[in-house]
Amino acid sequence: MSGGFDNMLHFVGVVEDSHDLTNSGRVRVRAFGIHPPRDADNTEDSVPMDYLPWATVLDGTYGASPIIPSVGDWVFGFFIDGTEAQQPIIIGRLPGMNLSFPAGSGEPGEDGYTPPEAIHTWGEPHQHRYVTGEDAGMGQANVQRTYQRNNIETADGSTFSEPPVMMPETNFNNRVVKSKDGDNFIVLGSAEDGDASDYFLISHSSGSVVQIDANGTVFIKAFGDKYNSTEGCEATNVQGSFDQNISEDYTLQVGKSGTIKIKGDLDIECNDFNVRAARNINLHSALKTNVSGAGIGLHATADDINMVAQANLKAMTNLGGMYFKCLMPGNIAGDGGDFHVDSYKTNLYSVAYTKIHSTGTPAISKQTLPFPDVGHLGIDISSKTSMRIDSLATMNINSGLAMGINSGAALGIKSIGTLDIHSTAQLGLGAGALVNLDGLLVNIGNGTASATGGLATGTVTTSLAPQIVQSALGAVPNISVTELAAVVKPPEITNSLFPKLKRLIERLKPIITGVMGSGDNLD
Repeated sequence: MSGGFDNMLHFVGVVEDSHDLTNSGRVRVRAFGIHPPRDADNTEDSVPMDYLPWATVLDGTYGASPIIPSVGDWVFGFFIDGTEAQQPIIIGRLPGMNLSFPAGSGEPGEDGYTPPEAIHTWGEPHQHRYVTGEDAGMGQANVQRTYQRNNIETADGSTFSEPPVMMPETNFNNRVVKSKDGDNFIVLGSAEDGDASDYFLISHSSGSVVQIDANGTVFIKAFGDKYNSTEGCEATNVQGSFDQNISEDYTLQVGKSGTIKIKGDLDIECNDFNVRAARNINLHSALKTNVSGAGIGLHATADDINMVAQANLKAMTNLGGMYFKCLMPGNIAGDGGDFHVDSYKTNLYSVAYTKIHSTGTPAISKQTLPFPDVGHLGIDISSKTSMRIDSLATMNINSGLAMGINSGAALGIKSIGTLDIHSTAQLGLGAGALVNLDGLLVNIGNGTASATGGLATGTVTTSLAPQIVQSALGAVPNISVTELAAVVKPPEITNSLFPKLKRLIERLKPIITGVMGSGDNLD
């Protein structure tokens, strides 16, 4: 053995084969000056690739995954067996283009000599494009530049843009860790003054990128899906603004309770806003709570709707009406609820008309009432003080059955026009004291009274209603005896008047007969 560690033979060569069937990370290297290259006049190599010795790659990574040279890489090493050149060791790769040969490559005219023009037969040992600046825009860079998003609109109307992916010119201060094909790489930029070249970049062949620029801005972009998964807690602290722009759907699921606290205003804008709660929904504001919409619906499926105001409770409609329905759905006359208005003072006002209608269906109220509900009356109006009903036009009070008007004190009925009291059956007038009938002419039993019994007609002045109330509250008018004597009364016809008249005629009969003649008959 002419070689050995005392007589190691160094070499520079090019990797021609990396498919080690033993999976040991070995490569075949053609050493310049030792393994002559293909002859220009020969179709075969002077030393075929299959005859090249397998070189062991020196691993200096200390636990990290070793980098095995690829076909075409220029490497530097030595033969531990010296000039026998059968046991090569690769120390490392040679960056850049080498146009001269190391010592021992031979001289012109000697065996093993490699002409300079033959170097290009195996290509040139290349650096990554992000070091040399050559073809820096190829590969994923085209995708990254094409799909850089600018003027992305935020919820408040402002915009932001994605930072560009760093693509430097020639910078041999950069350190690049790349895959064998160079399409996946990590760039550790370096700059003395912290210029734009001071950056960190992880770039994938798809275009997905993780970048930290010279200002410390972190940019992450995925051209596929992106997942964040944490088995523990995750905390995010943003001292500035936080903007999210999502082109499609957004969902959020929280396994337990959640809290959102915003010291300023919160604006939510969407098409349909749906809120569902398994239990209660509470809305509270220190000032006012305003709800506005083309239509507003409140529906309590199982319990009450409560509205409480510390001051006034106001409800108004501009075009339509206001409806309160206490019947069961689809039920006209069946069970339902009660409608109550309890107030210190109650005012009902309408520009056109007011209708109060009740079917009078017997029912017992299930609600708490201010007055006992025992009569089951259709409409019950009660007042513990005065009650006043005014009408500027005609007023009609009709009853299909009996009607009772009762007064605990005086009762006054007054009409400026005709006052008709008519009954198709018995009419009774009774008094516990004096009964007074006063008029210019009073007819009794001669058929001159003409009560219509129909709807009232005529017009009542505005000042009449207070007069009617005052008459009802006052005493019965005091009619004197003199006024009673002035009333014309027809004589009474008794049963004793006719016999007296017959006896008078009998006494006068002879006298009358003598005067009249024998043919006349008083009978």
